[in-house]
Amino acid sequence: MARRNRLARAAARNAAAPPPEAPALERRASAHPGGLQAVQDWAPTVARLALGLVMLWFGLHELIQPSLWTGYVPAISQTSALALGMVLVHGWVLVLLGAALVLGIAPRLAAAVSAVLLLEIVLSLSFTGGVSDIVARDLGVFGLAVAVFASERQRLLLRS
Repeated sequence: MARRNRLARAAARNAAAPPPEAPALERRASAHPGGLQAVQDWAPTVARLALGLVMLWFGLHELIQPSLWTGYVPAISQTSALALGMVLVHGWVLVLLGAALVLGIAPRLAAAVSAVLLLEIVLSLSFTGGVSDIVARDLGVFGLAVAVFASERQRLLLRS
């Protein structure tokens, strides 16, 4: 009898207490298994992979056809051997950063270095040629690098 009274009192207490309100997005995510929570879990990894592929793409292009990129080297003649060498070094840096990001090797460090490199590119292009579609694109990639650097939760890592 005492046990039944205890259970009845506990049930009455639980019924009287209002349920804690969850934000609308959390309610929606929990209503759909794997819904919004899965997107939130994988978004940093997708961003890291996208940034890595962009860095690899441009790095490989700089290594394959460096003469097409020497015009972006500021204050140096685009036909000089120094400009060509700088593009090749820059291409290798981009390839290494891209590979580190795609493979998940020190992703936050690679994203931080990428962000600094992209900020330098955005500023250099803005000062030498003004704001253009290329500057806008690189500014977006810079934002992606900052977001990857800021994200602590990653998946598919070889080494963090």
